[in-house]
Amino acid sequence: MVNLSIQDSIDGHNKVQMLKEAIGKEFSDNYSSTNRSMLVDVSECGNVCYTMEIMSEYSKNEPKLGIFKQPSWLTWNGLFY
Repeated sequence: MVNLSIQDSIDGHNKVQMLKEAIGKEFSDNYSSTNRSMLVDVSECGNVCYTMEIMSEYSKNEPKLGIFKQPSWLTWNGLFY
C-alpha cells in the first residue's frame, strides 16, 4: 500500500488534510477490540494515525486504554470509505 502522503501527490487529492480535519471523529475499526475507535492525531508526515478505542453498542468488550498507532490509509478507509 502506498503511503497517503505519496498518494496525495499522485492523484491530487488531499487525504492527509481530510484526516487532520476528522480528528475527534469516531469510526469503524476492525482492529479495535470494540470495533470502534476515535481519531486522536495524525503524524506530521501524514503516514501514521493515532487512535483510541471507544465503547461500542455492538461489542461486549471493554476498550483498551491508551493511544494506538495505525497506518493512515487504514484510518482513512474506516472514516471515509
